[in-house]
Amino acid sequence: MLLVTKAQRRDAGYSAFVDRVVRHMKLHYWADVGHLPPEVLWRRVSHCVEKGRERGFTYERSLAIFTANMMRIDPRFHEQKNIAALLASTDRPEQERLEGLVKEISPHAWAEAGAMCDAKEYWWSVDRAMSDPAARSEP
Repeated sequence: MLLVTKAQRRDAGYSAFVDRVVRHMKLHYWADVGHLPPEVLWRRVSHCVEKGRERGFTYERSLAIFTANMMRIDPRFHEQKNIAALLASTDRPEQERLEGLVKEISPHAWAEAGAMCDAKEYWWSVDRAMSDPAARSEP
């Protein structure tokens, strides 16, 4: 009899979830991610999901939107002061915080968010860290 551990089930679920977000990114944001090799895209999506979870997002839709913003706008968009304050409002439901990104954040704040870091350098460090199994964090 083959036994599947709780950790194996959790990891399989996480992997399937990241696969769905990868498909979403390819379907809706091909211009932004189509040039990436599959393993690089998977690692980057996984990284974005972890960052979204750190900010209190749990729903698949919320994490997919957070991932799209990191990959399309700027990997550190969530550090812009107005956006960071909105995302930190964990007393508000996830859906409301996501809607707030559109309804409450000014174009100027989004412009700042789009220039938070050198995206190539950021992704290079993420790719390097996540491709090294010793440096990888658990999902």
